Amino acid sequence: MTTNKFVMKWFSIALLSLGMSSGAYASSSNATQCPSSDFAEFVKAFSSEPEIQKAFIAPPVKHVYVTVDGKIPKVVERSLNAIDADELKVLLPENAASLNLKIEIELPNRVIIRDEKGHFLKIFVFKHDNCWALTRVEDWTLDAVMEEITQSEKMTPGELELKKGVIFDRLVNKASPESGIYLYAAVLDSYLDGARKGSAQAAVAAAGISLSGMAPRLDNEEILSLLIQAYNSIPDVAVALALFYCDEGDYEVKRACINPQKSIATLEGAAKRGSTRVLIRLGEIYEGDTVVPSDLPRALACYREAQKTMPQAVTRQFDRLVARGISDNSIQCIKAGSL
Repeated sequence: MTTNKFVMKWFSIALLSLGMSSGAYASSSNATQCPSSDFAEFVKAFSSEPEIQKAFIAPPVKHVYVTVDGKIPKVVERSLNAIDADELKVLLPENAASLNLKIEIELPNRVIIRDEKGHFLKIFVFKHDNCWALTRVEDWTLDAVMEEITQSEKMTPGELELKKGVIFDRLVNKASPESGIYLYAAVLDSYLDGARKGSAQAAVAAAGISLSGMAPRLDNEEILSLLIQAYNSIPDVAVALALFYCDEGDYEVKRACINPQKSIATLEGAAKRGSTRVLIRLGEIYEGDTVVPSDLPRALACYREAQKTMPQAVTRQFDRLVARGISDNSIQCIKAGSL
């Protein structure tokens, strides 16, 4: 009996010396009853009871955060033997609400805390054995990073938010697919915040990331409003806006243009404001027949007009129509009396 006690004592010391802390977690969690095997119910108890937090954290916990290396955002992962209690306070609904944060429980094992302007994003990841236990904390909040990156820069309204969205987008490759979903949501939130502050670039970026399917899909009215905001400052956005008037972002369904009049009017307006890219797009539309009936002389006129500023961009299209015998120089790209 004495020998068995000696062997067990030696074995425990050996485990500790090897850094195997799971025994400590097991004894701690055994002493505290598992609140629930249901993840949502467990999170409710975990967020509000410090003793449960202590019992059901499984060290070493992986802690992921973003820092700056020479103005370049860098994702760092480290192992922690303990998590500061302050780190867990945002899990409590009333604390989150006081900071204008929302809590999302993502089955099977994640809790996401975020705002809707791209200022705050933390993800808590749990695993289940005998009970749930916190194993990973991801802090994707970028405000401190943005301060360091943009210090001494003069920013136009909305430019900071635009840059933040771009950084979130780049960080998606550093995250798991499960976390990447929320980084894309933060991309959109940042762009929308920039658009609200007056950035035309942020507005078109918000519409684009939403229509891409990577970020949450905004309703059509909001997408249209964003594209019009951008179009008013950036004539080239007319290409995207005109397309949206035709398909409303539904690329899967082949159908006639929903609103050809607005689509063409948008392009003609931008062409009058000097957009060469729009002239090329008008040429493509008149050469085809998906928006309006084909009008090859007018298509040639649009390509000819575009050649004045971007000759290399339309050489192939122009030569193709000339080879087909299209040569009427009296036709103008933009119809007389339009707009």
